[in-house]
Amino acid sequence: MDVKDQFCIARQAICDQYLQVRAYELLYRASHQADHAEIMDPHEATARVTALALLDYGVDKIAPNQQIYINLSSHWIKHSELLPVTRIKDRVVLQVPSNIQIDDHLIASLRKIRQKGFQIALDDYCAADPRHCLLADVDIVIVEVKDQSLQVLEQILEELSQYPVKTIAVKIENWTQFNQLKVLGFDLYQGYFLSRPETLEQTKHSNNRLVMTRLLTMLLDDRSSIDQIENLITQEPSLSYRLIKFINSPVYRLPNRIDSLHQAIVYMGMETLRTLVSILVWSRNSHKAYAVLPLLLTRAKACELIAKQQGFAPADRYFTLGFLSLLDVALDQPLDSLIAEMSLSTEMEQALLEDKGPAASLLNLIRLWERADWELLQNHPMYDSQTTPQLMLQALEWANNTEQAVRDSE
Repeated sequence: MDVKDQFCIARQAICDQYLQVRAYELLYRASHQADHAEIMDPHEATARVTALALLDYGVDKIAPNQQIYINLSSHWIKHSELLPVTRIKDRVVLQVPSNIQIDDHLIASLRKIRQKGFQIALDDYCAADPRHCLLADVDIVIVEVKDQSLQVLEQILEELSQYPVKTIAVKIENWTQFNQLKVLGFDLYQGYFLSRPETLEQTKHSNNRLVMTRLLTMLLDDRSSIDQIENLITQEPSLSYRLIKFINSPVYRLPNRIDSLHQAIVYMGMETLRTLVSILVWSRNSHKAYAVLPLLLTRAKACELIAKQQGFAPADRYFTLGFLSLLDVALDQPLDSLIAEMSLSTEMEQALLEDKGPAASLLNLIRLWERADWELLQNHPMYDSQTTPQLMLQALEWANNTEQAVRDSE
């Protein structure tokens, strides 16, 4: 294939005030390595993105329950008859650029496009925008907030409140600005600090695998700081929302409600955070991961409970041992290559890769219980006919309750 014909698309999340992903903006990329568009012909770029999104990937694969935003080229505005009638009502939003020529033909074309089932968004809207006359014929207004004061943004929102449009604040730079914009009352939000563009590949693997793997690696490294972990979690836009919701679930019975990601990290501590994020990361990864989630939770919690009984410290670390013992199943990669990327203790590496040491013996006890291998189980040095069944039952009950909390946080 000629280099000029190689291209791909990326998606960047658009979130609500609770960091739930509500839409994805689709972006043209000249290659998987490119972090920006290299476009000779804007119409060609738009056509490529649209064809790849709607024909090759399919809307549901790119955004299972969200809208997708695509730039509307001037060619399509001039020839709206070329746009198909969408069978997925209100799932596709076409963005009108700021440099569009405004005339009667444009207004008529936008109305025809909306009648075909698309929604229309005005991109990069600003104060005294000449596209003001189009507000009655669009559904969404996207406001670039980077170089506009809060006072100007408040005036823009006041103007837009006269029309039945949703508003999106884009190019948000930090949490302080995000919180200020929430107070102003935007409906949706986008910015690199929330989520960077994610290149789409036609692969069976999760598109969020890189962020998830990096997050797991950082959580297992005692040198990681709270700020580093918090910054990485924000790259998976809905994870911080789900983490806060999960922490506040009845499973943990906290005396006070946790209202922010930073507060959650400080309040819960690194060991508990490692446990919770591991569960959430696992549960998001794939349908396959969901299928083995009950086994994972039971094994991990049993490792922790029996480690505590045996006097192993810190006991919470053995939850991680149980989790990592099934990581290759979740990520479809050899366990040794995954472990090589993580800063684990020698004891844990030997337990997972070489089946050596007390931690390996503990893990094998759990595996024998899972297989119901009673003969070998009774000869295991850590097995106790009274306490082991009780601890396994506690682990199973905890796993059932926790699995339900994970699913409820979706």
